[in-house]
Amino acid sequence: MINLLAVDDEMINLMIIDESLSDKGFTVVKAKDGEEAFQILNSGSMLFHAIILDRLMPKMDGIELLKKIKRSEKYRDIPVIFQTAMSSITDMTEGLDAGAFYYLTKPYSRALLVRIVQTAVEHFIKLQRAKEDLHKGMGALRHMITGEFRIRSIRESHELAPLLANACPDPERVLTGIMEILNNAIEHGNLGISYQEKSELHDNDKLMEEIFRRLDTPEYKDKFVKVTFERNLERIEIRISDQGKGFDWKRYLSIEAMTKNAFKTHGRGIFMAKKLSFDDLTYIDEGRTAIIRIDLTSKTSNLLTDFQE
Repeated sequence: MINLLAVDDEMINLMIIDESLSDKGFTVVKAKDGEEAFQILNSGSMLFHAIILDRLMPKMDGIELLKKIKRSEKYRDIPVIFQTAMSSITDMTEGLDAGAFYYLTKPYSRALLVRIVQTAVEHFIKLQRAKEDLHKGMGALRHMITGEFRIRSIRESHELAPLLANACPDPERVLTGIMEILNNAIEHGNLGISYQEKSELHDNDKLMEEIFRRLDTPEYKDKFVKVTFERNLERIEIRISDQGKGFDWKRYLSIEAMTKNAFKTHGRGIFMAKKLSFDDLTYIDEGRTAIIRIDLTSKTSNLLTDFQE
């Protein structure tokens, strides 16, 4: 069962959301303001796969609730779809800074609502599956100093991401970002799936089918993504290199691009990875190599010193 929490002070909006999504197999729980929504979350009565959140509400508005959700270790992974009639750069930046991953500008079509919700739920399910591997006795990886890996497929990226995350001081924080950069290197880098192609494939629910098809073609079957891990006393550096043509990475790390893509089903992953998962993210080699930096605390530095001694 896929559960959604819809938060809006207008009953008609809640009815539209419920009618649009119930037919698609989603169970919609409704709340009229942020306070009620947070009470529902804290009740622990069910696991929510996504939250559809209105911006302007009495008692506790959408931004305040969003910040509370993202500050909570228990709820921060739930993707929040921010619906608002306010679409200025300043308003959107405020939501993005607070942790909104998807945007819907009122009025929106039911078809767009369904596509965005499906994307958010898929993202959440993939993350939860990967997180299960974080707790399978891989704590010893926190002592890894260097490592090199080669992967080809999305399945292999989902196997490697928890391993790399476990080698970091805050595995759950970095996991989402590592998965995003690995998947990007495979899909857009090695397999050459363009932004427009991904949009069309995703809308037709054929993205994974196309990924599997390209992995078996002579043009792409021998390409791999090289991943290196290195730890020193101050930081962890992870380099992810693909064999593609490169891309204009600066475009996807700017707030302007982020706000432009905020209303689409994809195109925000790199920006959100840098903002939420890493201390720094940059690219070299015309976008073929991502360099992830994770700063270490004094505690993790002491662990490294003990290991080296």
